[in-house]
Amino acid sequence: MTVKQDKNGKWLAQIDRQGIPRVRKSFPDRITAEKFEREYLARYATKINANADQRSLKELVELWFEYHGLNLSDGERRRVCLLDIATALKNPVASQFTAEQFVQYRAARLRAGLSQKTFNNHHGYLSSVFNKLRKLRVIDFDNPLSEVDFIKIQERQLSYLSRDQIDTLLDAIKTGCKNQSTWYVAQLCLRTGARWGEAEQLRFKQLHSGRVTFEFTKGKKTRTIPLDAWFYADLLRFCGYKNPDDRIFDNCIGAFRRAVARTDLDLPAGQCSHILRHSFASHFMMKGGNILSLQKILGHADISMTMRYAHLSPDHLQDAVKLNPIADAGSIPDDET
Repeated sequence: MTVKQDKNGKWLAQIDRQGIPRVRKSFPDRITAEKFEREYLARYATKINANADQRSLKELVELWFEYHGLNLSDGERRRVCLLDIATALKNPVASQFTAEQFVQYRAARLRAGLSQKTFNNHHGYLSSVFNKLRKLRVIDFDNPLSEVDFIKIQERQLSYLSRDQIDTLLDAIKTGCKNQSTWYVAQLCLRTGARWGEAEQLRFKQLHSGRVTFEFTKGKKTRTIPLDAWFYADLLRFCGYKNPDDRIFDNCIGAFRRAVARTDLDLPAGQCSHILRHSFASHFMMKGGNILSLQKILGHADISMTMRYAHLSPDHLQDAVKLNPIADAGSIPDDET
């Protein structure tokens, strides 16, 4: 509603919508002001509907993809996801889509078993369609989701593999995978924090001077990480004679998943290969690594992403031990043990 109380205690009805005359009028009480607003809008309802943007939600998704999405590394995946959302919403006229419709859709998807985190991702994708097209002046109406809060999710510690679990996994790969690329790609992920796809798609020119350079990353920035001398030499031996643009590895994610299935490792859903990246970052911090160095190695644009691993540092918030109010009390007396 556009009714609000002014500093003099009167209630102001202010209507400023495309296609109808603007009006601003004061009333002694809220009920009268709201009644005026309803009747005024009803009087011009036909004209409003005639002038409204009649493009469907799917049409806006396609425009978003054309003007912005195709430049994203995951743009096509987002486009498919957004079209699925539009279908589930029965492809409404975008300018008439409301926050209430979206909240009802959210409740239905969560009841059907979609995780809260995944829905928050979908919420962000759809909201960005309206925001981006509004910014580009493709649409002239506000984002209907601007006042809908994301679901608050309890933060949890990221899972990682212990050294024994890593050895178990590498042994399963070494002894059970006919595709030799699997072992080297897993090694690269554990040694550099690379995403599986970044390592699997490496070309020979990306190896140089004892280092590996990852290109076409999620953040669209290259990053170069040094490797152990013995592993780098072994990797070159595996490569054999290749041209600079030749791929080093065969596709091997399927072989990796089968190797995991042969172990007793219980990995979090959706983290089969990504657990290697989490394991690198977690062990890096537990061994005293610098959080800013870790940010550069992982290629995080936002330090808040890297801070998820900060608590694993040996000196994380150690001042709590020295500066708590009873830090000088010494050990617990014998009669209290």
